[in-house]
Amino acid sequence: MNLPMVQNKTSLTIFPGNMFNAEKDKIIMHNASFPWQDSDVCLSSLNIEIESGIFVGIIGPVGSGKSSLLSAILGEMILNNGQLNINNSSFSYVSQSSWIVPDTLRSNILFGKSFNEQRYLTIIRACCLDVDIETFGSSGDLTVIGEKGINLSGGQKARISLARALYTDADIYLFDDPLAPVDPKVARHIYEQCIGPNSLLSKKTRLLVTYQIQFLCDSHLTIVLANGHIQTQGRFDQLSIQHENIDQIETTNFDQETVSDSILDIRRSTIDNQSIVSDEKSLSDATSWSTWHSLIVGSSLNWFRFYLVIIFLIAGEVFYDVSNYWLSQWSKQSYINQQYQLMNVYIYLGLSLITVIIALIRVHYFFNLILNGSNQLHNTMLTGLLYTSIQFYESNPSGRILNRVSKDQKVIDEQLGIILFDAIQSLLMTIGSIVIIGIVNWWVLLLLIPLVPIFWILSHIYLKTSRQLKRLESITRSPVYTHFSSSLNGLVTIRAFKVEDDFLQSLTNKIDANTRSYIILIATNIWLGFYLDLMAAFFSFVTTILAITLRDQLNPAYVALSLSYSINMTVLFQWGIRQLLESETLMTSAERINEYARLSPEEDEGGQKRLIKTSPDWPTSGIIEFRNYSFRYRSDLKLALKNINLNIASNEKIGIIGRTGSGKSSLFQALFRFINRSMTDGEILIDHVDISRITLKHLRSHLSVIPQQPFLFSGTLRYNLDP
Repeated sequence: MNLPMVQNKTSLTIFPGNMFNAEKDKIIMHNASFPWQDSDVCLSSLNIEIESGIFVGIIGPVGSGKSSLLSAILGEMILNNGQLNINNSSFSYVSQSSWIVPDTLRSNILFGKSFNEQRYLTIIRACCLDVDIETFGSSGDLTVIGEKGINLSGGQKARISLARALYTDADIYLFDDPLAPVDPKVARHIYEQCIGPNSLLSKKTRLLVTYQIQFLCDSHLTIVLANGHIQTQGRFDQLSIQHENIDQIETTNFDQETVSDSILDIRRSTIDNQSIVSDEKSLSDATSWSTWHSLIVGSSLNWFRFYLVIIFLIAGEVFYDVSNYWLSQWSKQSYINQQYQLMNVYIYLGLSLITVIIALIRVHYFFNLILNGSNQLHNTMLTGLLYTSIQFYESNPSGRILNRVSKDQKVIDEQLGIILFDAIQSLLMTIGSIVIIGIVNWWVLLLLIPLVPIFWILSHIYLKTSRQLKRLESITRSPVYTHFSSSLNGLVTIRAFKVEDDFLQSLTNKIDANTRSYIILIATNIWLGFYLDLMAAFFSFVTTILAITLRDQLNPAYVALSLSYSINMTVLFQWGIRQLLESETLMTSAERINEYARLSPEEDEGGQKRLIKTSPDWPTSGIIEFRNYSFRYRSDLKLALKNINLNIASNEKIGIIGRTGSGKSSLFQALFRFINRSMTDGEILIDHVDISRITLKHLRSHLSVIPQQPFLFSGTLRYNLDP
């Protein structure tokens, strides 16, 4: 069978009867007890002896401790009593909730191991992944999956996790209910090829947690758990058939002749066979005025605050310069009487007091303005994320979204306001210094003719570079968040396969890429500061030379004032410009958040005219009708559902069956209108009402679903039952 894979140039070897070399390892527990952290004991008084190379089945009701037993063997639980001996065995593990690495299908299976073509091809056939790979198109097994890289069904994710476990040559294989997500016929095939007595792992130690006890007929040992205790254990055929925990689990018969047909009947699968993860955009070079408007103004009330801030900023600088000028005017008087001296003191103190009061007021109003704008920007972003379509989350990794709602929001809340205020204050003081120096000696203003163009060129180069570097730093930060999120979700699997170093190295590489961008950004800041210091020092030098040259024409008090301002301006100018350009660079965070604030809502506002009103108690009967209904996930994909005509009467209980990827979950997505209206055709009626003509809130508030992958909110059990 030719698979559409990118083949590595490796030499093929004859595939032996068993592809692994078994080692004699055992698992022994003697009176062992295991709690979860500081909680009560979860498993207690366990006495187990598992010989090397045998097949062990683990069964029991929900919550009996089956998954916890595997976790205890993996070392994920604390042994607080008894003994556990695993004889330094290596493990391969399939978790109950399939974990997919945000990478290619091949990388998910290899999981850091070297590529062996013969082993690889055998395993993907054993796990029924060969035909899935064919549906991926030209990219084949190099198609990116994970983090919603493509829409995989639960069964497909389970088979990829199983293939990963098989590819690893371990001593002991732990399977936590891997056959539950697949249909019965595929489950039978996978059992026979991967787990059973004649499978690829027939010489290996295998522990299988399952509710499908028909697969345990070949087991050498069956362990029945109840409430964290071993209720009984022994060969499956020797256990009492009247045992409660066994009697409650039904077996399923299979038509052996149709297994192969079911495996191959996948070409009509509704897999999204292309990666839909969109590359993060680098936005325009300059921060748009709409972003500044959203942050600083935002609402009509903020316009008043904005103008008030401008007035107080200018007024504060004016009173500061006037007070200094008055002090200089006072100092040039050689003799004045006591009355005039006290008046000068009162005037100077009054000017200084007004300057301080205005400074406090402008600080209050400025940061109030920025924080209000930040809150409004955050709220509009949150609204955009909550009301946008599901397709947005399929094409954007969680790390990218977390990056914007955490780091970018933190930049606006904690850094942007301080830096922007510092820049405005420093630049106003610089302008005031130039005005004072120009009043004392207007010849100095001629220096602005060559310095202004030089400054404009430097700032243009810096802004163009720093904006892109800041965006690059933000973009390279997203994979770090994605890696953290993915690794935390699959931490048990990572530790079971002993690939912690590989994931740490991958994280290090991503952090290095992000750090390189940040260091270059800091270097450009230092580069700009160096040239601004040169310009300010040159301006101060010329001011001093002119003051000495024209000393006979200038008042000494005013010369001292101008020299004082020129010295201060050396620091203020370069600092103010650097802070202003830094604030422009940080505005990329506001720009990225504003992009999410403008996300298109899932509810099409243009379709409001075609909406109809239903009775408050709709639906009353629960009649569901599909009329020639079809939809596709994207315009470049084949139909996921094609010409569905279905009538479900009131109070009927309907079972929907089909192999993995056949469109079962797609029916529920259609009922909840998770698909863009432009991608659908036909009608779905509930109680004779076209669901496309009522609001999403009204529709979804009257439907309830148990998803394939359950989700729990953080909080109490009561909150999860009624959030």
